[in-house]
Amino acid sequence: MYCKVHRPTATPGSPDNKGRCTLLVEYLSKEGRTERPYYDNFFSQQNDFVTPATVRHHMDNNHRTLGRNADKFYMLTINPSADEQRHLIEKVTGKKVSEFSELSPNEQEKVIAELKRYARGCMDGYAANFYRDKVRDGNDLVWYGRVETERHYKNDDPQAKDGMGGEKKPGLQLHVHVIVSRMDRSQTVSLSPLTKSRGNRQVLDGKEVVVGFDRSEWSARCASHFNQTYGYYPHCHSREGNLREYSRNWQLENEMRNEAAAKLKQELLHGELREERRLYANAFRLYRFVVNPKKAIIAELKRLGTDLLTGRDR
Repeated sequence: MYCKVHRPTATPGSPDNKGRCTLLVEYLSKEGRTERPYYDNFFSQQNDFVTPATVRHHMDNNHRTLGRNADKFYMLTINPSADEQRHLIEKVTGKKVSEFSELSPNEQEKVIAELKRYARGCMDGYAANFYRDKVRDGNDLVWYGRVETERHYKNDDPQAKDGMGGEKKPGLQLHVHVIVSRMDRSQTVSLSPLTKSRGNRQVLDGKEVVVGFDRSEWSARCASHFNQTYGYYPHCHSREGNLREYSRNWQLENEMRNEAAAKLKQELLHGELREERRLYANAFRLYRFVVNPKKAIIAELKRLGTDLLTGRDR
């Protein structure tokens, strides 16, 4: 499972994320709606079918407190691997296929509906990954997704040299595009998945809050969600006994590790284990002085200056 947060300069169909989302919505609506009306509209946390006009209206009116030059929205993609797609399709339809077109329209609709359900779980993980008290799950966000069943060769792909630029790629190509607002539904919490800080605590408007977003952790949450929901574990059904045993051990260890890491991080970010955090921070500062004294001194002076301005007691 590969989940990606697109940077504003790399958002398809849109020069940046600082204005309206019209161009991005138009880009994501590029597959013909007349051919596949049962899934060619957008969907949200609450609704299976949302029109592009509704997406534009809600996204462009959910940034009340953001400045003109601030990002207003972000694009995410949820990309199951080919093996994960085959596993999901078999779970839903009972069929083993190598192309989405091998399914009947009714079967395709069922697979699309299941992908929407899975994407909602991913957005629950996205919200939780900010560790904010007011943002618990996808219902606290303003977001819209769209399932796509095709990918096409780009002009800079090696295959384009053979005249295949724009041609449809073979195999299973299911993926989900998501447009998510920078602000939460209440328009009181700003959420940027591009913040460099990975869940540190800082003082904003005189109050200590969690800032940052760990993109790797979100991707791991999505993978774990897929594994648990659909019982997908590599080699679980392999004919090789040693691979089956490896997969079962990996399954248990991976889930336990992810759960423990998430719980520990939540305790750290919400004020628990305060003494351990202080010891770690002090040890890290000493390490920086050994590695690069000049850089460490500058960083420490900046920290002291910030503490004086904010009145924060470390």
